[in-house]
Amino acid sequence: MKSKFKAAVAVGAATAAALAVVGAPPATAAIDSWAYAAYAGGTKITAIGTTVSSDLTAESSIYGKTPAEDANKVATVKVSTLAQIGAVETDTKAEKFNDGFKTTSHARTANINLLNGLIKATAVETTAVAHSSSETAPAASSQTELVGLTIAGKKYPINLPTNTGITIPGVASVVVNFSKTAVQDHSVVSQGAGLVVTLLKARNGVAAGAEIILNPTFSYIEPSTLENGGAQLGGMGFGAYVFAHVGDEIEAQTGHLGQKPMPGLGTNGVPLSNTTLKVSVPQVLNIEAIESTVEGTSTTAVSEAKVTSKLAGVRLFPGLLGGGLIQATAIAATAHTRLEGDTVLNQGDFQFVNLRIAGKAIPVDVGPNTTIDVAGLGTVTLNEHKSVRVAGFLTGYQVTALHIVLDTERAGLPIGAEIEVGVAQSLVWG
Repeated sequence: MKSKFKAAVAVGAATAAALAVVGAPPATAAIDSWAYAAYAGGTKITAIGTTVSSDLTAESSIYGKTPAEDANKVATVKVSTLAQIGAVETDTKAEKFNDGFKTTSHARTANINLLNGLIKATAVETTAVAHSSSETAPAASSQTELVGLTIAGKKYPINLPTNTGITIPGVASVVVNFSKTAVQDHSVVSQGAGLVVTLLKARNGVAAGAEIILNPTFSYIEPSTLENGGAQLGGMGFGAYVFAHVGDEIEAQTGHLGQKPMPGLGTNGVPLSNTTLKVSVPQVLNIEAIESTVEGTSTTAVSEAKVTSKLAGVRLFPGLLGGGLIQATAIAATAHTRLEGDTVLNQGDFQFVNLRIAGKAIPVDVGPNTTIDVAGLGTVTLNEHKSVRVAGFLTGYQVTALHIVLDTERAGLPIGAEIEVGVAQSLVWG
């Protein structure tokens, strides 16, 4: 199975790439190499302020400057009363296209039941494709086929025009066969989804504006040198991630909660943040607030990425009386990568207030990669540090405040399930 660090890098790069279309090199610039990013998932659900936010499920993702592919699958997905999905399969692929690349992102879901049966389908399959090279004009597209689709009891054909709008009066707006593409000079991006459902009013404790995306797919290609001569930036911060697997098959995952990606062009030194309130995974974690912040600068002389993840009111495996087997008033993780010429600086920091594990107070000067064995739970690594360096390709650093690996079944999670809390990851390509 692919490494967790690689997967996290891929998501950050892919999301950041979507933000980097503006400011791509002009068509007349010399192009000596290309970069791409692509991902696909079964579902993505956003319901800020509730307990039902879920990032990409059964995610497959790739990134880089050489051909690659990835695939993933999950047996079932269930998120509160919003979505119940059967088998999910996703795959992504990047292949050479003249001197550039062609990327394909594909997702297939089965036995879809959204909003307690208001939206049903036997199978939904979405594919997003993009290609670009110096020899051809860039192009992108996405397309969805829907088998057995019914919305509010009405049947729909297998093929519908892109961006078909349907309204369930007083309940939700639905976009079927969502497709959005953009081309600027040699940069190209393609986004697709089978269904995008937005609640028009509160429903079963979920606020209006909550969004369900089925089969989110994404493909992006661009020349790998920025117009100002600086290196591309990447990475992200997020508050929590729960991942369970049996053998090579994913059993459950929450996605990266409270995520903020680093834009590929940086932020011109201005911090950009994503604040998420009241994150909850039943029986596993409760977090009062997450703030993920990215700050980046890329010039010919220096390329620099700083990422921070801050959490407040953290409780893992909460008890009936409101405490938690692991709890803290506040947690913060920071990662910093700086590339100046051939000189690389990677740094990380971990801070917390009132951190307790199994009733024991943790000292504030806990060193990097400190491991604690907790009876009836598993291994807890505090202040986990990881670095990556591929000469001429990328350099980066990741700090994870808490990384838990279960050695016993707990809260519905199997042995081997992992929980990451407070993750900051900084990347500089080059």
